[in-house]
Amino acid sequence: MLFDPRPKMSKSDLYDFEEEFEKLTRYIGEPLVVVSGLRRTGKTSLVLTALNESGRPYVFIDLREGFNSSRELYTLLSRSFSDFVKRASRWNGVRDAFLKLLSRVRGVSVLGLEVSMNWLPDKRPLLSELFTVLDDVGERIGERVIVVFDEFQKSRGPIGLSLHNALSHSYDFHKNLSFILTGSEMGILYGILGDSKNPLYGRAYLEVRTRKLSREEALDFLRRGFVEAGIKVKGDEIEKVVEELDGIIGWLTYYGYLKVSGKGDFQNVINEAVELAKSELESFLKTRVSKRYRIVLKLLAEGVREWGKLKRAIENAEGIELSDRVLHEVLQSLRNHSIIDDENNFTDPIVKRAAQLL
Repeated sequence: MLFDPRPKMSKSDLYDFEEEFEKLTRYIGEPLVVVSGLRRTGKTSLVLTALNESGRPYVFIDLREGFNSSRELYTLLSRSFSDFVKRASRWNGVRDAFLKLLSRVRGVSVLGLEVSMNWLPDKRPLLSELFTVLDDVGERIGERVIVVFDEFQKSRGPIGLSLHNALSHSYDFHKNLSFILTGSEMGILYGILGDSKNPLYGRAYLEVRTRKLSREEALDFLRRGFVEAGIKVKGDEIEKVVEELDGIIGWLTYYGYLKVSGKGDFQNVINEAVELAKSELESFLKTRVSKRYRIVLKLLAEGVREWGKLKRAIENAEGIELSDRVLHEVLQSLRNHSIIDDENNFTDPIVKRAAQLL
């Protein structure tokens, strides 16, 4: 259903995005595809729907929580490979070939449909070995296997670099694999791909970008969703929701889901969304050493966006002079994480509300 808060898996549940869907469908099977867009604009739903409609075998690796150690990365890979095994019955010959090849790899245990990988340095499988297994499966079935890394920009630090090295090697030598990288922190994502020191630099890729819905699309989405759910909502409330949520389909879906579930009126739903966005901002701030980010976010949310005024307001709050370079770095970091745009406006109205509460 349109208001199902989980990622969509079939075209009948994917609202519009026809152009993006057709584009991604054409690109599936190419060596490297990048799907980018703001948070909650349907990247995961678009990718999963296109893959399921294509009928191609795929491994989906969810990096949203990130990883800071080999243990965390290999735990993610174990979970993703286990999910692949459970889905593989829909693709002729894939499961048997995959399990047979994977069981030969050092550090990999297969028990039934569960895959477990050792993460200790002298026992864990090489990432390139895992990609080789998938490449061999693709060769045996005569079809490219798709490997998706959702929120790829989360692959940072030394462990992330090891993944980038393995991807770069696989891009060059594994002709039966295709990679899809998604990302909502677009400055960081494209920073990785455009960094001349990164192993992935210079690898050609095709691109699909998700978008906000137009006002008319957002209104239509909500009306259709409520018809589908069999409930009536006043037109002025729907208009107000669209005005508040700015065409971000994830928030529109969240509102529709809570409304249909009887969780409360419009204001209650908005308050829940703001609390969710606030917790996400708090998680972001925990990764920042400087407390200045919190001050800057609050000032931007209050409408202080012009450089000189913003700088003076920060200096007044901290009681010290602030260099232009430091302020530039803070703002650029917020842009890289797609929290604000180049004009220092919040990209998401709910996040703006949440920043006011920091």
